[in-house]
Amino acid sequence: MHPLDNLIIIKARNGISLRNIARLLIVCFCLVTLAGCSPDVNEISDIALVTATAIDYNADTKKFAFSAFCVMPSNTSQEKSSNLTQWVSSATGATPLDAARKMRSRVGKKLIFQHNKFFIISESAARYALFEVVDYLSRKREFRITAYPIIVHGKASDKLKLGTESGDMLPNDLLGQVRNNKLSGQEVALTIKDFVDLFENPNRGFVSGRIKIKSSETSKKEFLFVTGGAVIYKQKFAGWAEGNDVLILNSLSKRKVWKNIEFNDVVHSKNGTVFSALFHEKDLEIHGDIQNGKPQMSVYLKYTASVEDINDDSDVGDSNVISQMEQAASGHLEKKIKKSLAFFQKKMKIDVFGFSDYYSQYHPKAWKTIQKDWETLYPLIPIQVHVTVLFEKSGMTTSIKEES
Repeated sequence: MHPLDNLIIIKARNGISLRNIARLLIVCFCLVTLAGCSPDVNEISDIALVTATAIDYNADTKKFAFSAFCVMPSNTSQEKSSNLTQWVSSATGATPLDAARKMRSRVGKKLIFQHNKFFIISESAARYALFEVVDYLSRKREFRITAYPIIVHGKASDKLKLGTESGDMLPNDLLGQVRNNKLSGQEVALTIKDFVDLFENPNRGFVSGRIKIKSSETSKKEFLFVTGGAVIYKQKFAGWAEGNDVLILNSLSKRKVWKNIEFNDVVHSKNGTVFSALFHEKDLEIHGDIQNGKPQMSVYLKYTASVEDINDDSDVGDSNVISQMEQAASGHLEKKIKKSLAFFQKKMKIDVFGFSDYYSQYHPKAWKTIQKDWETLYPLIPIQVHVTVLFEKSGMTTSIKEES
């Protein structure tokens, strides 16, 4: 007699008997056993994780180079990063896809790109073929659209071979720098998705992330650090922006960009007092108008600040002293903002602040008239800057007197 025949047949509310349940369990067990024998399963020893990618372009040969920073997944803890099996694999091709496919065919592992955090793009690739690069990256589902494309001077693949000051893997170190941007505000972290969205607007440019090389202060080694930005206009690289200019760009951007930034600066007052302060943006208002057919704009910014150090014996508990310091800080930031506005508006002549979006949204009728001449009008727009600084903290010590 079959063992299942000895089961007492009990039907539940849904009419399923224990005999049928037992048969179903036996079938599931067999399927699980067979699945373990599938030849399509990837063993962990057969794969490698790509955590950063470099893309170069040769304008003479019109060839792309695709390089991948690969890591074996056997030991992926940060504490043992120096012991990881790491290497850089590269290949060239007529298109980004062609180069990437050739590179993958030469590697003895199956490359997994889901962990890729950065696409380091050379200046040449950004200047002559940025649209092709971004188009390829945005079409491939294996690439995360939240990864960061970052522009670099010189050959991008060489940057993958540099070490880090922290001793961690390069992608982890760069990601930490991006997260620490709130300490300075002098860098930009745009994703692939951001590039695609901003490419669609022909009237404005934008600033992407930039990587530079710095020398260690304790050794002769060189490392990468994220600072400043690369100006993109009409889907091509247009020039470099320094850290202070990027800070002002972030300050005049959307609230989600500047709300967590707290930057430090040194202020020189008219009476000779020099002090350092931490500034945090609290409010931003941008107003635009059309007069005699020409646009004009006003920018209002409010900051809170805290005194961190001062060069002389000033009673920072005195309201008059604080008022003088607030006026000095306001004037200092106004000059700083006007200087960066002049750089983007007068020198680069590229609307990275999105003023064209403002007129399109709030002055749609006037925008239809000035849109065709925006490239000519933008550098000539008068922009008034008004900054208010309020010191909320003056430190625990109000006065330090030197003992004789």
